[in-house]
Amino acid sequence: MRHLIMLLLLSASISAQHSYSLQEAIDYAIQHSQQVRMAELDIKDAAAKVTEFKAIGIPQVNGKINYQYYIEVPVNPVEDFITPAVYRVLEQEDVPGVDPFVGPPEIFEFSFFQRNNLNVGLEASWLLFDGSYLSGLKAAKLFKDLTQKGIDVAEEKIRADVTKAYMNILIAEENKKILKNNLDNITKALRETQAYYDEGLVEKLDVSRIELSFENVKTEYEKLDQFIDISYNLLKFQMSYPLSEELIITEDLQVLVDLLKIENVDLAEEVNYNKKAQYSQILANRDLNRMNIKRLQKGYLPSLNAKANYNQLMQRSDLFDGNELGFIPQASVSLGVNIPIYDGDMKKGQIQQAKIDLDRIDIQQSEFERSLNLHVQNARLQYINAKKTLKNREKALSIVEDIYEKTSIKFREGVGSSIELTQAESQLYEAQSQHINALYDLLISKTDLDIALGNI
Repeated sequence: MRHLIMLLLLSASISAQHSYSLQEAIDYAIQHSQQVRMAELDIKDAAAKVTEFKAIGIPQVNGKINYQYYIEVPVNPVEDFITPAVYRVLEQEDVPGVDPFVGPPEIFEFSFFQRNNLNVGLEASWLLFDGSYLSGLKAAKLFKDLTQKGIDVAEEKIRADVTKAYMNILIAEENKKILKNNLDNITKALRETQAYYDEGLVEKLDVSRIELSFENVKTEYEKLDQFIDISYNLLKFQMSYPLSEELIITEDLQVLVDLLKIENVDLAEEVNYNKKAQYSQILANRDLNRMNIKRLQKGYLPSLNAKANYNQLMQRSDLFDGNELGFIPQASVSLGVNIPIYDGDMKKGQIQQAKIDLDRIDIQQSEFERSLNLHVQNARLQYINAKKTLKNREKALSIVEDIYEKTSIKFREGVGSSIELTQAESQLYEAQSQHINALYDLLISKTDLDIALGNI
């Protein structure tokens, strides 16, 4: 019994994981999106670049061990200056028995090296001041912030794509319900007409006309099943959901209509560019380029750096002979100033390029604002038209439904023809199709308006 309960709970859990509201579908898509993952990797890469750039201004310490063995010890030819000097001293002192030195002095080999050389040391360096480094550090942090905007842009697109794909399914499912209801009504009408024909009250032609209507609606109903499958695949793709796994949507069309607040739209809402992730990305890119110009300009300033060295050097004929001289310490510190004088106008060219890039970004910002204003204006007009169209379609559907109902009653009472009934059916199906399409257009236009205003 316990195992059965656990199995049921597991089954319920798995089933729950396959059911998604619109918001849950969006959250799943963001969590599993490859674009978002790529943007997250870009952020990590940017953080690593910031760390790398910071290291330029942090003291650097390196240790080194170097062993060198001379197969042939380097020697220098040295003139024997000692012997002539000794002879001169002896001559000056009139030492008896000493003959005068007769040159030239001998040349002999002398070496300052030992066969084995072992050097162990530490070297430290520190960039004390560099104006371009300080500006570059700020620019590196701005670059990280700019990379973060990539996630916002990706998520904004995901929310829009998933919302539209989700609505496609809801509209198709609603259309399927309508067709199913029509199919049931035609089936009922076909049975009744067949019964009338069996009693001799109607002609065979009347039965055939209704059979034709039945087949047409049935065909549309089956085609809609295929369209719904395609719509589900599209939603799975937008969600980065496995295509082979079942997906259940839990939203109701009317609930979604209420959720999107189709009837409560502020058509006078001002355009706030900062709501758009792409706009924030443009602004961040502009700040980054401005900081880059400052970095390049400060490259003309002098830079100051310090270095320190400590070494232990051992030179021996026999490396392991403890009787020979051991390690000899060496230490030094230095302070250096690098003064840029002339670089062939390299920095000047770099600054000009950075300023051109900044001008491009200003143009890009202006064009984005113009494009967004146009998008919002068109989306408002499309929403207004879609709303009017839906109201007209609702009125038309109500009229056609009334006509169909009265025509059906007349046909059942024997005072109407099958031709009138078939025509009424065609008008009803056309009105239903137009109504559902109008509802879809209104949902899409509201979604497009929300996207343009940055509300999605």
